[in-house]
Amino acid sequence: MVKILLATLLGTIVYFLFGWLVFEGLLGKYMSANTTQIAGFKKTEAESSMLMLVVSCAAYALLLAILMGQWAQVSTFREGLKIGAITGILVATMTNAYWYSSSHFFNGFQPVLADIAAAGLTVGVMGGAIGWFLGYR
Repeated sequence: MVKILLATLLGTIVYFLFGWLVFEGLLGKYMSANTTQIAGFKKTEAESSMLMLVVSCAAYALLLAILMGQWAQVSTFREGLKIGAITGILVATMTNAYWYSSSHFFNGFQPVLADIAAAGLTVGVMGGAIGWFLGYR
């Protein structure tokens, strides 16, 4: 259980930092330009909760750490990358398909695909870090 929690901590840090780089750094302007900007929908930086952002990252990391450590017996970066990428793509597809079908949030299908690809990359790297740590002796 301690190894799962430590893997979760590592995954949280990796996902938080790499996710920020990808979603805010690389895709931030693109997604802002290609999603509906509803007044009051997105919180300002001052209104945002860093704690809840970390909780979100930690929940995703714990999900992968449990899946990989308890059931899949993942022990390498490559295995973790693969499971993480698949999980990230499926979760993003589920979420984005819902938003695309039920709202005007996305201004087209291209940003849906960009977000899914970014999720595959970021969650894949998080999964890789978790898989590496689980195999570390």
